[in-house]
Amino acid sequence: AADMRGILGEHRRLWLARATPRAWLTQGQRIAVKNLPTHFGQVEYDLVSNVEHGQIQATVIMPSRKTPQEVWLRLRHPQAKPIKSVTVNGQAWTQFAREKELVKLDGVSGTVRVSVEY
Repeated sequence: AADMRGILGEHRRLWLARATPRAWLTQGQRIAVKNLPTHFGQVEYDLVSNVEHGQIQATVIMPSRKTPQEVWLRLRHPQAKPIKSVTVNGQAWTQFAREKELVKLDGVSGTVRVSVEY
């Protein structure tokens, strides 16, 4: 039963950029993912690195077919620096795991703009 709970839990979570190589987010790099099919519907995201100025920006178009229970965005800093602060749609955001480089996007829909400071 414990194994099944883990499997079911994964079907309620949407992971974005979970295993992105650090080198892909060096200064000036951009990652754009379009029309990504997921269990929840199509999702898109665009990541832009400005790590020389301590930032990575993300724009996420959330899936609209089914709402995930949890959405996790992983932004792996090239030098593995911890997150200092996050804003979502211009508002201070506290739902992040500093050392794990994760931002939890709960209660947001449509186009979501994320700014992470390092």
